[in-house]
Amino acid sequence: MSQDMLGPVVRALVAMPGKRLGLVKDVVHKLGGDEGEVWAKQVTACLKTKPVSEDHATKTKPDKPSPSASLLELVGTVAAPATTSKFVAKEKFVVGTNRKAKVKISGTCSNFDAWFLADEGKVEDPIGEQMLRHHKLRRYSVDGPIITELGGEVKAETTLSEMFSLMAKQGNGEDGVLLNNGWANIFYVRDLAGVRRAVDVGWCGGGWDVSAGSVGDPSEWCDGRRVFSRNSDLKSSEPLTPA
Repeated sequence: MSQDMLGPVVRALVAMPGKRLGLVKDVVHKLGGDEGEVWAKQVTACLKTKPVSEDHATKTKPDKPSPSASLLELVGTVAAPATTSKFVAKEKFVVGTNRKAKVKISGTCSNFDAWFLADEGKVEDPIGEQMLRHHKLRRYSVDGPIITELGGEVKAETTLSEMFSLMAKQGNGEDGVLLNNGWANIFYVRDLAGVRRAVDVGWCGGGWDVSAGSVGDPSEWCDGRRVFSRNSDLKSSEPLTPA
C-alpha cells in the first residue's frame, strides 16, 4: 500500500468509534491466528456481498432472548490493591513496549487522550483495597443493558487506578483475569469532566491498547468480552480469582 493510500486509512481508524475499532482488532487477531486462512475466506466472502439494510435486518432478525435471560455471566472476583498516593493517569498510561516498560502499552485512542489525559490528566485519590467482579458478556449488547444488569451506573463504576492495577499484574500480556487474546476488557470510569465512559483495554501489538467511548454509543460489544464492576448486583459462588 502506498503512502498516499495509507494516510486516509490511518485517519479513518483513528476516528473510528471504540467498539468498531475493537471489531477491526478482532478481525486482525483472527486473520493472524492458526485459522487465519479460514477467516480470510469468510471475510473475503462478506466483502463481496452488499450490506444488509436496516429494514431487512429488522425483518430477518431472530426472536430476541427472553428478558429473564441473563446478559452477563459472573466469572469471579479479584482484589485491586489499596493505593497510598494519588493515581496520576498521565504518569501511568505511557505508550511503550520496550523491555524497560513495566506495563507495556501499545497505544491509547484519541477519545481516551481527550477525556482522561488532557492538560494535567485525571488524578484519583488513594483508595483502600477493592473487590472487583468480572463477568463474561453472553451476547452482543450496547452499554445500557449491561449497566442495568450490573445494578445501575453507580454499582457498575470502577476507577482508572483499579483498571491499571490489573494491567500491571499482566504487564507483559501474561494470563490473568484480563483477557489477553485481543478481546476487550470493559470498565465504566468517570472522565475528567465526571462523565462515565466505557473504557476498554485489550492486548494488541505487543502491549495493552486502551480505548474509550460514550456509554450511549449505538455500537455493540461482541459476546465473550469481559466486563468489570465493583459493586454489581450479580451474585457469585465462584472463589476469589488469583490475581
